[in-house]
Amino acid sequence: MRNIAFFLCAFAMTSLLSCCKSEKSLIEQSAMGYLTAMGNYKISEAEPYATKETVENTLHAIEKYIMPNLDPNVIKQNTPATIEIINVNIVSDTTAEVTYKKTTPVQVQEGKLDMVKRDKDWKAQVNIQIPEMLKIEYKADSKALDEKYKGKLKPVNPNVKPSSDTKSRTP
Repeated sequence: MRNIAFFLCAFAMTSLLSCCKSEKSLIEQSAMGYLTAMGNYKISEAEPYATKETVENTLHAIEKYIMPNLDPNVIKQNTPATIEIINVNIVSDTTAEVTYKKTTPVQVQEGKLDMVKRDKDWKAQVNIQIPEMLKIEYKADSKALDEKYKGKLKPVNPNVKPSSDTKSRTP
C-alpha cells in the first residue's frame, strides 16, 4: 500500500512539474515572438503576441509617433537583434515575468517583460504612454519644427562616446 501511495505521489509531482514546464514554454514562445519583432523594428509583427491594450495604447502609438520619425540609419545600425530568454518567473496563474537579453550589432541590453494570460494564450503586457506634448509636436509640420530647433540641436556621431568631462549640451 505504501508503494502505491509513493507512486501516486511521484506521478502527481511529475505531472505538476511537466505542466509548469509547458506553461513556461508557452510564455517563452510568446515573449520571444514579441521581443524579436520589437527588437527588429517590426511593430506590426509583435501584435499577435501582445494584449489588446498593448496593441492599442503602445504599439499603435509607436507606429504613429515614433517610427515615422526614426532615422533609418538607427534601424540599420541596430538590426538584426537577437533575443535570449534568461528566465521565466511565473508569478500567478495569469501573470509572469520574463527576463531577457537583446543583442544588436551595437549593444547588449537586459530587460524584463510582463506577460499575462488572456483566455488560454500568454501575451506581452506593455504600457508606454506617448506624452501629449510629443503627439502635438509630431503633428506640427516639419518646417515649423526645423525653425523651432534651428541651430539648437547639434548632430551627434553615434560612433563617438562622450567623455566624462564633456559639459551638458542643453540649449
